[in-house]
Amino acid sequence: MGFRDFLKKAQEVAVYYGFKPIETPMLEHEEIFTSTIGEGTDIIDKEMYTLKTKGGDHLALRPEHTAPLMRAYIEHGMQTMPQPVMFYQYGPVFRHDKPQRGRYRQFWQFDLDCLGNDKSIMDALVIKTGLSILEEAGAGNLTVDINSIGDKECRGAYIKELTSYYRKHLSNLPSVDRERLKTNPLRILDSKEEKTKEINEQAPDAVSFLCLSCKKHFKEVLEYLEEMGIAYNINKNLVRGLSYYTRTVFEVYTESEEEGGLPVQVASGGRYDYLARQLGGKKDVPAVGFSME
Repeated sequence: MGFRDFLKKAQEVAVYYGFKPIETPMLEHEEIFTSTIGEGTDIIDKEMYTLKTKGGDHLALRPEHTAPLMRAYIEHGMQTMPQPVMFYQYGPVFRHDKPQRGRYRQFWQFDLDCLGNDKSIMDALVIKTGLSILEEAGAGNLTVDINSIGDKECRGAYIKELTSYYRKHLSNLPSVDRERLKTNPLRILDSKEEKTKEINEQAPDAVSFLCLSCKKHFKEVLEYLEEMGIAYNINKNLVRGLSYYTRTVFEVYTESEEEGGLPVQVASGGRYDYLARQLGGKKDVPAVGFSME
């Protein structure tokens, strides 16, 4: 299926499930990303295209759609609209350095986002809509990896335990992951280093540290997925790289024809209830999104 055909199909499915179109600028103030995506992430460390204007403004070509969407939500007073507000958007995003397999320095993303509701049904709805789009586009053998990384009530205890675990294995950690231990320990779970992958097999898992409300939320998400007939795999090492994620995180894979049937990631997302405050909003805005590329 060509890109235009995919786009047409994706829009039809998104509208069917109640999502409305929105466009955000390709150029944003750099701090929108540096204040929300987080230190120790590849995007901030080495993947953003940034520039300084004659007036001294620091701008960046967007490396992802979520932070600009939340900025628009806050600036345009969308919190006064009936909640949740549900949007789809598509367009180019930009990352330099060494692009991941199957990615280019400019690539297109199609995003679904639901803002203003913390209910677990929203997590499931976003996943269901995203999977429907991929299936309509002809993707087969889709599998969903899912996890919960908790919220500010319980994540601190988990990160403390995780840091303590990695310190015991410090001599075997590659230098890139030793650096992450200082800035963003969760990122080590997402490491591509073979030595780290072995260490991660015995790492403490986030689900064991969830507080009662996070545990209830995650259980409900899984129950909704089951009711919708969506198969999932709980992946205890799944964290997603960006620091604004909270509670539900997920990745979607399909089998690659070129790579000898190896699973290839085609979509990802999660809940990001604290992003609004990180962007200077007066209060938290519960939100969840799905991104495919």
